[in-house]
Formats: sequence, C-alpha cells, structure tokens
Amino acid sequence: MKRLAKMISALACVMQLAGGHAQAQEQAAPAESLTEPLPVCQLDPRDSGKLAVEPCRPAPPVQPRRSVAQVIGRMPAQPASPVVPIAPLPPSPAVPMPRAPQPIGSCDSGGCRDAAGARYNGAGNATLDANGRICHRNGAFMQCF
Repeated sequence: MKRLAKMISALACVMQLAGGHAQAQEQAAPAESLTEPLPVCQLDPRDSGKLAVEPCRPAPPVQPRRSVAQVIGRMPAQPASPVVPIAPLPPSPAVPMPRAPQPIGSCDSGGCRDAAGARYNGAGNATLDANGRICHRNGAFMQCF
C-alpha cells in the first residue's frame, strides 16, 4: 500500500512539472508572434499542392473592395418551336401466329412425324420443322412457333 502511495505522489509531481512547462511555452508563443508577423502565403515552387511556409497570412487586397448592387435580369422569352408534322410509320409485317398443336404419329432417333406426315427433325422436346421454325413437343402433340 505504501508503494502505491509513493507512485501516486511521484506521478502527481511529474504532472505538475509538465503542466508548468507547457504553460511557460504557451505564454512565450504569443509574445513571439507579436514581434514577428506571419509571412504572406505562397505556394511551394516544388509542389504546387502545398504552401511554402506554414502558418501564413493571406495577401492584402490590391485595391479595396467596393460594394456593388446585385442585378438579376429576367431570361428572354423564347419563341415556341414550330410544329413539325410526323409522317405515319409504314405498317409492320404481320407476325405469323403459331399453328395449333399437331398430333404426333411416330418418332425415331432423328425426330418425329405428325399425323399428316410432316417431318420434325431433332431430339427431345426441341425440334425443327421443314421451314426451320422451332417446334416444341408436349406429350403426344407438336407445336411450332
């Protein structure tokens, strides 16, 4: 317990000394700044993103500023743009509608034939008819799109 009390008193002394030293520096700094004015801010010639000397003060104005009344004018009126007639679009080609599903007559490894004898080439559910359209097999029926 005695050792802890000694450490606390030693720490208090150190903090008091450090505080007094910092106070002396703070008091000295304003006295120095009063005798030497800050230099005017200039860019570093080697790196234009930094100042040559910091801290610095802004340069004095070349001429004293004068007050000027702000004038906000109205935008000039724009004449309405002329109406241009648009030609009607030509009619679009008719999209063929899918046929009704056709019943399948028989199938082999290369494709199927419907009841009318038309051949559908391909394997599985996706086949092509004689015109190259995609056909889908659904059970016992074939429908081309």
